[in-house]
Amino acid sequence: MNTKNSWFLLILMLFFTTNCDDKFEEINTNPNSVTSIDNEYLFANSVLETFRGDGQKFLQYPFGSQYAHIYTGGNNALFVDRYFDYFESVEYKYVFEGFFYGSIRLVEEVLRVTQPGGEAENEVRFAMAQVVSMINYARLADSFGSIPYKQGGVGQTGVLYPEYDSVESIYKDMMDRLKEITALLNTADPTLGYPGADPLYNNDMKKWARFANSFRLRLATRARFADPDYTKKVITECLAHDLIEDNDQNAVNKNQDSDIEEFSNPVYSHYGYWKWNMSELLVNFLKSNNDPRLPLFVKPNSNGEFVGLPNGLSDEYLLNWNSDNISAPTDLLVGKAAPTYLMAAAEIWFLRAEAALFNLVPGDADELYKTGIRKSFEQWGVPPNQIVAYLTEAENATLKGSQEEMLEQISTQMWISFMSNPVEAWSNIRRTGYPRIQKRTAPEFSLGDTNGLLPTRLKYPTSEININNQNYLKAVAEQGADNISTPIWWDVQR
Repeated sequence: MNTKNSWFLLILMLFFTTNCDDKFEEINTNPNSVTSIDNEYLFANSVLETFRGDGQKFLQYPFGSQYAHIYTGGNNALFVDRYFDYFESVEYKYVFEGFFYGSIRLVEEVLRVTQPGGEAENEVRFAMAQVVSMINYARLADSFGSIPYKQGGVGQTGVLYPEYDSVESIYKDMMDRLKEITALLNTADPTLGYPGADPLYNNDMKKWARFANSFRLRLATRARFADPDYTKKVITECLAHDLIEDNDQNAVNKNQDSDIEEFSNPVYSHYGYWKWNMSELLVNFLKSNNDPRLPLFVKPNSNGEFVGLPNGLSDEYLLNWNSDNISAPTDLLVGKAAPTYLMAAAEIWFLRAEAALFNLVPGDADELYKTGIRKSFEQWGVPPNQIVAYLTEAENATLKGSQEEMLEQISTQMWISFMSNPVEAWSNIRRTGYPRIQKRTAPEFSLGDTNGLLPTRLKYPTSEININNQNYLKAVAEQGADNISTPIWWDVQR
């Protein structure tokens, strides 16, 4: 694992040293030097950047985790938590450019050389790289809305002013391609993949196929209120094939308790700078339901109590809170060795429960829901006896009430299951409206730039507006105003 992580540093150095102009190369070429990079190194680092890149870190915090009401922060992060939107030149830029200049740039080069007709054509590697690429583009589309997709990340091929694609077209293209990719990976010859260079699944093609199909199910479920007929067909197809079912199939980066930043949890240093606290909404839900994950996620304060801070407090009301009494996240979430997740079994079981609840596929929604809770508990190390007790005794461990009330239960448990992947929690809240994020009222809370309503997207950074202005203006004209209250395509339920 150390070798794989160290590729991250090596590849950046090599990538830039191979982009000198022709004249310089002609004069200075050393016949014994490296003049190209094997795509296995690019692939490994694109995967690692997907887990730990700057775009990922800044999207999760200060944005996703605060909008999801999992964390709440101080200093500059307060302005995000208070629903203000004047971060065009810094935080939005870190997210947008962090993805395009990091993981997307790397994986697009892999796609270029492994595609049909490419200099290193390989259908298995091409399929694996497409999955990595789509994970990154989906994150950006879910956050900003329309983005450069078909022409994104390929500036080195001469496309300097890429056109934007709508979220609907991006989603449907991904769902169509993932169907073929899943089938290919499920029968792929592992020797054609990335043996020794796959930091995600160690070149296990069956796990890659499960991941691709599970990702397709996530996309289809997220879009199902926007296009019920199309997504019902996709969901049915996904449930007919293998999905992520157990935690040993999770898409996870198992970080190390190391002082070397490239080996440890990327959130560790990020947290060391921002020092966020736990949200009152999350802490109170876990407490009120006697959820055994409470001490796994939340540190008790100096009085031995679990106390969260309300999100979005105004300056006047924030003064009423003693910061020393607010609970912080545990090392299981922000420590050096804390794992980083892209997808886990619990989410997939909850998606299956939702599909069964709405009669999209056969199945017992309550049993699927219970399995989701169990998988989440097992993922985070809840002892077996506590799992049994919770599923047997806890009131919210059984679906009950109307269909909408049961959807709320499923969505709320999914929210908790996204603890180390909170941007997905924010997306699911926007999709379903659960857990309920109440409209804020003055003077206790800041109303921000949304009149107290939960933000629905991020604004494009000023760098993109200035450089790619024509395509930016076209995207805004089609999508709606470039503010944090404009909903994206699939956000139609609330």
